[in-house]
Amino acid sequence: MHPDTAAIARPPLRVAAGARPYLLTAPSRPNAPKAARDFVRAVLRHGPLAAVRETAVLLTSEAVTRAHLRTPGSVDILLRVLTTADALRISVHDGGTVPPGTGAADAAPTTWVPGDRDSAHGLLLISRLADDWGTTPFEGPAHTTSLWFELRGAR
Repeated sequence: MHPDTAAIARPPLRVAAGARPYLLTAPSRPNAPKAARDFVRAVLRHGPLAAVRETAVLLTSEAVTRAHLRTPGSVDILLRVLTTADALRISVHDGGTVPPGTGAADAAPTTWVPGDRDSAHGLLLISRLADDWGTTPFEGPAHTTSLWFELRGAR
């Protein structure tokens, strides 16, 4: 599957009473991916989702790294983790603008330098390891999006 193509639609994550939201905001700096990894690792330390913890940490790191590469250091990255009894959804909003008519997956990183890792590398990992993923318009500044992915219980 091409990394710019979202996975085939699956049943949506069912958010029942008792779902737990966790939020982290970090400046778009080189240490943002580590802060996000540590945060997700702490959220999933115990409980029924511990089995998907390391996959969640890896995919979060890729999503936050992609966000960091797309935005200046003055912009905050918002990480949302929503857990249910048997699944989780993680979304990363970077506040970087995306030109109208294009999706976040089509946008080139704003700080890409020849020889740097291809920005689609993280999307490829997310598309292969997540149970579902995609981008959605963010309820904030115009023309911004969130990259999200879902993981289901024991893998």
